[in-house]
Amino acid sequence: MNKETIFQLAKTLDCEYEIGIWSEATDFIERQENVCDFTVTYRDGLYQITIELAEFGFAEVKSLFSSLVSFLEYTSTIYTREDGSDSIGYYLLSSTKDQKAFLCQILFR
Repeated sequence: MNKETIFQLAKTLDCEYEIGIWSEATDFIERQENVCDFTVTYRDGLYQITIELAEFGFAEVKSLFSSLVSFLEYTSTIYTREDGSDSIGYYLLSSTKDQKAFLCQILFR
């Protein structure tokens, strides 16, 4: 699966802004000891989360991403990962049975 597939699926769902996603993501990230800095924004149906870690490595990113997904996700969730030279990014789509969903780009540095 790739991010284009996730974006196409998101077009069939209700990905309108939900204050709960923004506030829950912010609350979760603020409580993580390994996070130096982060931003959470929403634009055009996409939440963008950038997280700067004190110790950047695949194991740390995978652990934090898994915990964040477990904290935020709805009933059905899919994602894809893109590795960069100094970052790891995820595209995440999660939806309810009623087609309410959120689409999220999460970038770890």
